[in-house]
Amino acid sequence: MATQVIIVDDDPIVGSLSLELLKDAGFTVLLISDSLKAIDAIKKEKPSLVVLDILMPGIDGLTLLHKLKSDPETEKIHAIVVSGKSFEAEKIRARQFGAEEFIEKPYDIDAFPQKVAAILKTEGHEPVKIARPPSAPPPVVRADVKLTVWGCRSTSSAMSPMVTRYGKHTSCVSVELSNSLIVFDAGSGISLLGNELMKTGKHKELWIFLTHFHADHVEGLAGLPCARDAAYTLNIGGPREPDKPLEQLLAAALEPGFGGDAPPCKIELYELMEQTYEILPGVRLAAFYANHPGTTLGFSLLAEDRKISYVPDSELYGPFATALQDYDEKLGGLVRDSDILFHDGRYTDEDYKTNRNAGHSSFLAAVDFAGRNNVKQLVLVHHDDRYADDTLDKIAKAAEARVAEKGYALKVVLGREGLRLTV
Repeated sequence: MATQVIIVDDDPIVGSLSLELLKDAGFTVLLISDSLKAIDAIKKEKPSLVVLDILMPGIDGLTLLHKLKSDPETEKIHAIVVSGKSFEAEKIRARQFGAEEFIEKPYDIDAFPQKVAAILKTEGHEPVKIARPPSAPPPVVRADVKLTVWGCRSTSSAMSPMVTRYGKHTSCVSVELSNSLIVFDAGSGISLLGNELMKTGKHKELWIFLTHFHADHVEGLAGLPCARDAAYTLNIGGPREPDKPLEQLLAAALEPGFGGDAPPCKIELYELMEQTYEILPGVRLAAFYANHPGTTLGFSLLAEDRKISYVPDSELYGPFATALQDYDEKLGGLVRDSDILFHDGRYTDEDYKTNRNAGHSSFLAAVDFAGRNNVKQLVLVHHDDRYADDTLDKIAKAAEARVAEKGYALKVVLGREGLRLTV
């Protein structure tokens, strides 16, 4: 009998539950846990309906949805999204891309087969190739890896307090290895980094990895001085949106500074999805999807026997997690044993209660998460733009108190502009 429903979900618990519920309801069902194999399987089986999770290794569910609905061979296949990543932005995009239902995890086990049946009553009865970075000379082994915070605010500097010891610039962190410079995000803070590079003349080649394309993570690109100098090479990696490739997203980010003209510097683009890349000999970058509206990545850099993780926009469920929400557990497996973890600590606990499901964490949830996952040092970033120094000072003290109270083997600091760290 032909396959009626294909479920694409890497979560073994929810995927198996959906499979059994639909089988019990009389449907012929196939479960695919590897999203990279989904499109070929769907074209081969020609199901009536595809059920897609969003946060999956390989190709995320919304990108899969967009691909299916953009291909004449599969555009008429019904699709629903079943995901714990249920921000309003995801629901809107799912509908725009052609999903007929968006079902939040955990779902009603009685209603789920009924919704599938209602959709099927209307019936008469190659994976993305990621460019690999070019080879480069092997780095010279050295004892120290140097990190600098150039910006760690949650929105544009114009919205932040007029005077602050923690800085007003948005997301940017640099990691200096033996003979290479890796930069995470290009918020307004990258202008400070660019000015220093132009002054010192050091590092003519930059590796810039963007978590996503919200303004506070790319607004510095248009004014980056290195982009105006032909002597520089910018290797830029980041995610695509389901309906927009990386090239288009980057062009829009650069537009304010170049008016549609190409920058004089050399730019190499690398479209990333959830997998591990060897960006330089002996330097690996693990990219993974984060729990934040839109296609958002987090990164773990493994270099010179160090593990540095960067997840500035990420909502941890903490004590609010249900049995079917495994994001905290999944992320923990990815960043566990990090020498340094930069993580979203945007809200106080009180403010988080009124901002749940917005894609950001409370600082206490981040401290507990880092403590449980054997992180050596936690740097709290993405501070709320409304918080002045007195509030941030209280957060810093409360974070240290939490570590002492719980007995975590963890050092915790609050990110600030100009903070320099060595691991």
